[in-house]
Amino acid sequence: MGSVLGEVGNVFGQVYRSILSSPNGVFVFFIALPNRPGALARLASALAELGLNLTLTYLYAINEELAMALLIYEAKNGLFEKAIEELRRGGAVVREAYYLKIIEKLR
Repeated sequence: MGSVLGEVGNVFGQVYRSILSSPNGVFVFFIALPNRPGALARLASALAELGLNLTLTYLYAINEELAMALLIYEAKNGLFEKAIEELRRGGAVVREAYYLKIIEKLR
């Protein structure tokens, strides 16, 4: 159990750092996809064709048929909805999608 909690903590730390390091914010997608070789690679390639840069991904298999993935991309204006459409076109079920941007921080 300790290793699972450590891994989850590491993922959250990476998400936090991705948000802080991107001046335009990030797109965060939590998706379900077929657990097949190359499924995530094809989705990431389709989003790269839109001009989005993947900064973090975390994938885990639920069972032999289904996998879940967390994808974080550097945000680009006008591409949030297009990215969601592309994920769906590629066979993913978009469970949650967020456009996160830090607009002000305390000093």
